[in-house]
Amino acid sequence: MNKALTIAIDGPVGSGKGTLSVALSKKLGILYLYTGGMYRALTLACMREGIDLSDEKAVLEVLNKCNLHLKVSAGDTVIYLADEDVTETIIKPEISNKTPLVAAHPKVREEMVKRQKEIVEGHDAIIEGRDIATAVAPNAEVKIFLTASLEARSFRRFEQFKERGIKKTFEEVLSETKERDHLDESRDIAPLEQQKGTIEIDTTADRVDQTVAKVMDILKERQFI
Repeated sequence: MNKALTIAIDGPVGSGKGTLSVALSKKLGILYLYTGGMYRALTLACMREGIDLSDEKAVLEVLNKCNLHLKVSAGDTVIYLADEDVTETIIKPEISNKTPLVAAHPKVREEMVKRQKEIVEGHDAIIEGRDIATAVAPNAEVKIFLTASLEARSFRRFEQFKERGIKKTFEEVLSETKERDHLDESRDIAPLEQQKGTIEIDTTADRVDQTVAKVMDILKERQFI
């Protein structure tokens, strides 16, 4: 039996992780696990409970009772809280901007990593998110770290918000993206940083198909496809 292929993808917000992951998983016909969505969904559940997001014990209690679960397939991760599909709800800025607070708790991450490993065990998968290369899939065959300029990443988020009817000025999105970078990079647990052995791809000037082609070339060079 051949070993399952795992492709780990990380990078700052707006670098194109999700877009690349979806496109690759569809092209390769393998599972796509959006780990950040799990933390976003937990953040939503905590906000609905009205708890202090900096209280690790309270956050962990919500995680253990909120029935957070995923439906994972090629090109798609659907995220549920009980029977409610919250996949679209959790992309709202008010959820996104608070998620780093929840994701910073060590015991929360420990439980999330355990669940993420169980989801992809034995399957070929694209896994997108933080600490994939170190905790979730340290032996991933291919580890990609996407980068892009702050301006490019902010513009992408600005365009996404417009498409979803979220009213923000570009200046607001730029400021929020800069603050999100700071939160992601400065937290003690699983901070945003490029891990040893990862391949950096700058997506600033790339179309999606160009980034996909670069990863496909890497897979071919390593004889995974």
